[in-house]
Amino acid sequence: MSERRVAPTVGQVVLGKRLQELRETAGLKREEAAKVLRVAPATVRRMEMAEVALKIPYVQILLSEYGVPDVEVAAFVALAEEANRPGWWQRYTDVLPDWFSLYVSLEGAARIVRSYEPHFVPGLLQTE
Repeated sequence: MSERRVAPTVGQVVLGKRLQELRETAGLKREEAAKVLRVAPATVRRMEMAEVALKIPYVQILLSEYGVPDVEVAAFVALAEEANRPGWWQRYTDVLPDWFSLYVSLEGAARIVRSYEPHFVPGLLQTE
């Protein structure tokens, strides 16, 4: 049995989606991309859906197949390496529920939180 998969980082989700967009722009199906890598189509799908970590050699091969310039490939690979690093919350998988890990990842990547509540006055603004 394989080891339990922790939630993906936000970077893996974003880069996986970008890989899918680049593949579709290149006019390739998952099966065709999988043939280039000599893997099953499910492997490409799992990378695009951030179900597995981005494998750097696979990413480089796919990006060159999709016609991405070398400068952008280098930047994408650097981002993929950063995205594959475990998040701080992944040390706490024994106490953190599986469904909650992605939310913690998103919160960690957030720079600003905005709230719009037309029918509720937040606690700090309430007066007697």
